Amino acid sequence: MSKSISVLVTVALGCMLLVCGCDFFGSEEENTVPSKKLRGTSQLPEVKVATVKRTDISVPIYSTGSVFPDRESKVGPKISGTVAFVFVEEGDHVEEGALLAQLDQKDLLITERQCQAAVTVAEKQLKEAELKEENLRKEKDRLANLLKKKVVSQQKYDEIDTAHSMAVTGLEVIKAQILSTGENLAMARQKLRDTRVLAPFSGLIVKRLINQGEYVTTMPPSPLFLLMNIDAVKAEVGLPEVHLSRVAVGNPVDITVDAYPRNTFRGTVSNINPTVDPLSRSFTLKVRIPNKDQRLKPGMFARATIYPEIHEHAIVVPFKAVVTSEEQARVYVLKGNRVKLREVATGITDEEQIEVIEGLTEGEVVAVDGHYGMPDNTRVRVLKE
Repeated sequence: MSKSISVLVTVALGCMLLVCGCDFFGSEEENTVPSKKLRGTSQLPEVKVATVKRTDISVPIYSTGSVFPDRESKVGPKISGTVAFVFVEEGDHVEEGALLAQLDQKDLLITERQCQAAVTVAEKQLKEAELKEENLRKEKDRLANLLKKKVVSQQKYDEIDTAHSMAVTGLEVIKAQILSTGENLAMARQKLRDTRVLAPFSGLIVKRLINQGEYVTTMPPSPLFLLMNIDAVKAEVGLPEVHLSRVAVGNPVDITVDAYPRNTFRGTVSNINPTVDPLSRSFTLKVRIPNKDQRLKPGMFARATIYPEIHEHAIVVPFKAVVTSEEQARVYVLKGNRVKLREVATGITDEEQIEVIEGLTEGEVVAVDGHYGMPDNTRVRVLKE
């Protein structure tokens, strides 16, 4: 009897546990499903937005080229001669008019002294000739008075008149000699000055091409130094001929070089070559760049960003704010917690921003991310402006 009761109790407990387990799993399912449904219905599409603003915008042209010095000169001698002294080395900075080298002056100094002596002799001869002419003129005047009184003969007067004429001619010859010897002296002194090789402008001695004792000539020319001024430099870049009508002198240009990847050097177009290369179908323009710190060096590879046309104070939005379909540009304008689809007319773009000619005003807010394919008047949640 007691064994039968024990079996019945065990069966009853098992049924109770089975029922409780079913209630437990059923309760979890009932609690979970409504919460999922609640979260799904409360979630709104998220968009990022940006404010419509006014700024300058341009369509850049990209090209490459090389850096050249603003001024460059192969400094040579003005006369032939032997190099007596060299006063500079490569890398030296020199000012305009600085003495770079000196040619030997010994022969020229002798020539100068000879010319000076010739001038001195001619000047003394001139004084003698002037005194002689003056005396003969006085004698001529005296005899002329006596001739009127018929005190002296005509022959006597003619003799003094001839002597005076010859004195005047001799005086003119000596004056011409003085002029000639003076020119010779000036030339000799100029040649002495030309033995001094001077810097034509301020800059750096890039190359020294001669040594003391060498003989240099003017024909053929003997370059002595390569002098460069890089306080400003110029970048020469090539562009396809299609851009010839777009660029103009004065256009701003940004230059970057590998040596300073984080720096941008601002320059302007200073010259445009009017011819197009028939082989490459390109033309060359020069960009002048201030370089007071002399970081840009001749020969550097330059990357140029040219801004040929600038629209000032234009209405612009981020490029990805504009959605184009069927050749019609549209933007999503934020109004409260909804976005309104609006048609706009666009202008130029620099691939980051795009100009809006019609349809938007400064200060409005447009969607820039998360809005593609979104219906008009959609409620949204703004992530970040």
